[in-house]
Amino acid sequence: MKPPLSANEFTILTLLWEEGRALSRPEIIELTPDRDWNPNSIHLSLNNMIDKGVLKVAGLTRCGRGYGRTYTPTMSRAQYAAFQVEQFTRGIPADERLSEVLRAMLEREPVSLAALDRLQAVLDEARKTLL
Repeated sequence: MKPPLSANEFTILTLLWEEGRALSRPEIIELTPDRDWNPNSIHLSLNNMIDKGVLKVAGLTRCGRGYGRTYTPTMSRAQYAAFQVEQFTRGIPADERLSEVLRAMLEREPVSLAALDRLQAVLDEARKTLL
């Protein structure tokens, strides 16, 4: 992925995550009534997002009398967050990055024992792949 995303691009990506389905340009415009989209600028944003690797064309759908492309994210919200963390923690050695970020997150917000159990299961699975 080529960072960073503009505010408009991030709005589109967030909308796609929230909707959980591929959307056409007219649907994106309709589902973001607080934005005053220029049809050319939204088209440019969508193409930039494809170039950055965060969006892909999912197919075609009927849009008025013609057809339009539908778009879907190439990564989940969690994958995007992980990418962002990588970008902001470049100075921390890779072997320390995960533990430092997790420690900081745990210090900011308390988590349940169930969440820690899920985290332990993820760590156990990662450990198996190294052995």
